[in-house]
Amino acid sequence: MCGIYLLAKTSGILPSIGHLSIPSWTFIPMTHSSKHPGFYGFTGGLGRRVALQGMGAFLVVGLVNTCSPDQPQASSTLSYEAQLAQHLTATGSLMYGAYWCPHCADQKALFGDAANQIPYVECAVDGENAQSQRCRQRGIKGYPTWDIGGQLYPGVASLDQLATLSGYQLPR
Repeated sequence: MCGIYLLAKTSGILPSIGHLSIPSWTFIPMTHSSKHPGFYGFTGGLGRRVALQGMGAFLVVGLVNTCSPDQPQASSTLSYEAQLAQHLTATGSLMYGAYWCPHCADQKALFGDAANQIPYVECAVDGENAQSQRCRQRGIKGYPTWDIGGQLYPGVASLDQLATLSGYQLPR
């Protein structure tokens, strides 16, 4: 599976926590903590999160990223916001906005670190990568406006509203 794995030389006690193993070398699936950005841990066989510190049973050799550049990481390592942004992009949804618009900044802030993944069209004539003619042709009257499934939805929308409008459901 595509994702980040801890590559470790084991001393034999790790097989009890449920991970992929090659004789004496171990690849442990890593999970990202949304509560503690930059912290990675791994999930044990019973679904419990086990911190990397204090384990002493293995020698950490490095982290291995098994994703190719065009292949997204496993959905369990992506935040809800990032998964929703990817879904909106994949379904052809667009957010029309302007760089100077405070409501557009509010909309982007709801996506947190995934804000740069939102499918965005800049409508301000003097904005970066401006597509003001496209905005006029689509009939955009205010910002932000979401185009989801061919329907226009003006105003800031909650992540739950965007998920519902676009038919997004978390993978199970």
